[in-house]
Amino acid sequence: MLNLELIGNKITKHRKLLGFTQAKLADTIYVTHQAVSKWENGKSIPSIEILISLTSLFDITIDYLLDNTEIKEGDYKTLFAQLPRDTVLNKYLNSDCVNSDLKNIFYLLDPTERELVINRIIANTIDIKIEILWPYLNNEERLYLLSVILSNKLNYDLAPIYHLLSNEERIICSKQIKNGTYNYILHTSIYIRS
Repeated sequence: MLNLELIGNKITKHRKLLGFTQAKLADTIYVTHQAVSKWENGKSIPSIEILISLTSLFDITIDYLLDNTEIKEGDYKTLFAQLPRDTVLNKYLNSDCVNSDLKNIFYLLDPTERELVINRIIANTIDIKIEILWPYLNNEERLYLLSVILSNKLNYDLAPIYHLLSNEERIICSKQIKNGTYNYILHTSIYIRS
């Protein structure tokens, strides 16, 4: 059975996330202000056509809107099941919890999404601490990030992660530092593109 109050709460939440008043939402989807008020107060439910308009506007799925459960903060597995992937990833990347939520999301990301996160760290557009991220990286990602650090494209002191480096990574660091050249790492990384 549909929980009209919960559906109304979700409509209210997503309307406010857009910065819309009830009147603005009503005008946007061509309904009356009273209809929006009834939905948000759990007194009625939108028609299927309006549900489709709402889900498109809010960038959510109908399943999420009609589901009788609330998604808890940090439950990225459920968020990915209920919402478009790019919406969930952007919500994470723009949150204040990027470091504390990393363990809940990074393993759910596909290779392209993981690369996006790493490249945002390198570009300094996101503040994820490398020492928190490092244990979640695969070997190729670690070599890529290490190559960027050793080539001074990312200003980062290796001391906080040195104990996490594999023997191979430590040897690479010592060779690069000793020789002052970074060619070995640049040629072994799949992420460096010509």
